[in-house]
Amino acid sequence: MAEISVTMKAHGGHDASWVVVKAESLTELVDILDGYGRSGVSALVGEAVTHLRAEETLGAILGARPVTHPGQYDSAPQNGAQAPSSPSAGQDTPYGTPPTCPHGTKRFLEKPYKNKPGNWKAWACPAPQGTPDACSLEFIR
Repeated sequence: MAEISVTMKAHGGHDASWVVVKAESLTELVDILDGYGRSGVSALVGEAVTHLRAEETLGAILGARPVTHPGQYDSAPQNGAQAPSSPSAGQDTPYGTPPTCPHGTKRFLEKPYKNKPGNWKAWACPAPQGTPDACSLEFIR
């Protein structure tokens, strides 16, 4: 008989916890699911998720941010933006000295306008795209 798999998801969001139960037969599946509720495993999984979310919230409050490499941010352009060679911190560019933010030295972006000719220019936070506390673009006029 083929393996039977049941996936349970806490809610419909992307951050929902998942539990996958696999069994060799319907009888084994029923036993596993019954034991899952009775043994307290579901409560332990829920408690672990609660602790993880609390740590994530505390980290955000304290200004922690995810990084791909300890102490380093990826300075690659995001969303197809073009970036010239990165000047060293404090080194002037045609647009002045790159500003800094709590995440480090900002990087230069230049991208075409969608509905008119020309390009917009801005300083971008070096935090990875999607970082909750990333700074807003600082447009260059």
